[in-house]
Amino acid sequence: MFFDDDDDRFLNPEILHVVHRELYAITSNLEIARYGLRSVPTHTEDGIPIRKLYVSNLPPKTTRTELFNVFAPYGFIKSCWLRMGDKGPNRTPTPTYAFVTFSNPADAHKALQAPNHEKILRGRNLRISPADSWHQPVEDEDNKVRWKPRGNRRADGNVSPASNSADPQSSALNGECSTDSSEPNTSDANTTPVEEEPVEAEPSYNILDILNRDCLTHVLTFIPINDLIRSERVSKSWQNMVLEYLQSIRTFKTSWWQHETTLTTAVLRRVLQRLGGSLARLHIDHHLSALNDRTAHTIGKFCPNLEELKVVGMHTKNWNPLIYGCKQLKVLSFVSCNKLTDSSLVHLVKNDSCIEDLTVANNTHVTGLFLTGSNTLKLHSLSFYNCYNLQGTVLCAAIDTLPNLTRLKLDVCPVTMWKIVPLILKKLPKLEELSLSEYTSAELWMSPQGSDAFCESLATLTELKSLNLSRNIYINNAVLKQVGQSCPNLETLNVASCNSIRTFPHSGVGDEGIRAVCSGCSSLRRLDVSYLGGLTDGGLRSVAKLSRLSCLTARGLASLSAASVAHCMQACHQLEEVDLCGCDNVSEEVIGAAVEALGARPRSLVLRLGGTAASMQEVLTLEEYPTHKLLTVNMHEDRSNPNLRPDFVDRVFDYSSDDSLDELYDHELYEVQDFDDFLAGDFSDDELLLDHDGDEIDRLYAYGIHAADIILL
Repeated sequence: MFFDDDDDRFLNPEILHVVHRELYAITSNLEIARYGLRSVPTHTEDGIPIRKLYVSNLPPKTTRTELFNVFAPYGFIKSCWLRMGDKGPNRTPTPTYAFVTFSNPADAHKALQAPNHEKILRGRNLRISPADSWHQPVEDEDNKVRWKPRGNRRADGNVSPASNSADPQSSALNGECSTDSSEPNTSDANTTPVEEEPVEAEPSYNILDILNRDCLTHVLTFIPINDLIRSERVSKSWQNMVLEYLQSIRTFKTSWWQHETTLTTAVLRRVLQRLGGSLARLHIDHHLSALNDRTAHTIGKFCPNLEELKVVGMHTKNWNPLIYGCKQLKVLSFVSCNKLTDSSLVHLVKNDSCIEDLTVANNTHVTGLFLTGSNTLKLHSLSFYNCYNLQGTVLCAAIDTLPNLTRLKLDVCPVTMWKIVPLILKKLPKLEELSLSEYTSAELWMSPQGSDAFCESLATLTELKSLNLSRNIYINNAVLKQVGQSCPNLETLNVASCNSIRTFPHSGVGDEGIRAVCSGCSSLRRLDVSYLGGLTDGGLRSVAKLSRLSCLTARGLASLSAASVAHCMQACHQLEEVDLCGCDNVSEEVIGAAVEALGARPRSLVLRLGGTAASMQEVLTLEEYPTHKLLTVNMHEDRSNPNLRPDFVDRVFDYSSDDSLDELYDHELYEVQDFDDFLAGDFSDDELLLDHDGDEIDRLYAYGIHAADIILL
């Protein structure tokens, strides 16, 4: 089959080889007329004699002995190889294709020319075709077959010069060298062309010879792992290069596949067999997964050097086998694993465990009981996020067995956890990072002792460096005052949206609390005061005391102006990022103040002004204010959340919407008397779900509910 040069660029060479091989297998098995002639090639397109045949359309449960008996009548068979299908506990391996290699090319030619009825196995016609050129055994210059070539195989069918260097020795042993030894000059003259022949016959370089390893590694990063594994059959040199690249991978995420295929344990096993030995980080976060309980055994067997494992959305219970294979595992995270229980984690945190960081998120079964009696000395980070069944009393008792815990996160936990948090913090004087965010339940509003107990527990955290209290309704100015007095080494503080809604019974965080923090925590580098209804320009000016501040975030604050922000940028000489998205009153004067601050202290500075008054006058800003090479202004991206703003009003439950359905109904048609007649019509008392007594309906109207609203409800 031939194509023009213009058509070759629209064809995939791999698909062309497969189609050509299958079409030849089908046409070669067709019955020929009585006097018809069949054209069967004896050599491949590269000039290599055909000894190996490709056999397909195999029946199930085919054995090598049966296949050998089919082709034995045509000549001596050198080898017979079967490719078996996927294996598994619930699968029966079936043969997919086979290779039959003859010692003599003439015998392979006979097998190709044999009629169709002679090549039947278990009632199925076998499809026979010559194997591709890179599968065929190669002959050297002395017509000797190299069944296992030592050197690399060239595209023209010859072996590499390294393998040909042994040919003169073998020919000399067989007496095939020149017998005229009396003319040394002639032999020397004959040896010179022999050395030049391989150089002249050397083919052109391919991409593996032109590009170095760094370029090839960069190119292979854009190819999915499964496609690289499938391409290993191209050639031996390509397979070695792919294996070398796979062994250099340190981080692998199953979500990088980007294919709508289901991830199974068998598929994961094949991938980890090639790159698991060098992996240090593994994230199993494929959106379509059907992994079973053998997943932990697979990871423990093929990933001995794994240091970080993250599992997302799996329904596997048994994860204890990880400790037997992954002896260096330090970071372990389970996100949205519904069937994860305390028994699944009990062996992972035992005394000799190597786990240092454990995270459980979006779980409804873990209670914290697996930590009791663990006595692990290496676990220093513990994080729980959105764990509904987490019990504070159990966790408080388990903290006694974790003396080296320096990082604790209890985010979106049950409201009862807040009562136990002070008792937990008193047992962790070495804590360096604490996160207690998104406590929005109103059950403990009226208990003033809750804030006092929490303030007493913060007095013991003298080594705290990071504190996250965002969206916590129990945080007020008294808490921040205690933070300013007890945490002098604090570097990161997040108090965004701490009870700033005006409908709350207490004010929450305001200017007084921010001033206390800025006065006591001089080491602060990152500060987030977004969505605080009690914060004004006077409170923000106190941020100028933080000489080490590098990032300031103040989103959704309508009370802030450009003057207070400009004062902070001039005083904080290490400030590199200022986020003011959603601040309505911040004008373009901030840009001029930023340019002046950079003139005094040069540094890179990023201003985020999306959703501000400056973004509305972007054209004027670019013309009137000078630019700076170190200044980056982003006015297009608004990162603020309007639902968290202090002035946000939910219009869905507004009282003004009570009469929103009046225009849809005509009250002259739907009067009370007509509605009573409808309820007391052709229905019996058993069929009605609403009592149609006139007193009950009058009582409903007394609450402002109309007849049309009752039907919709």
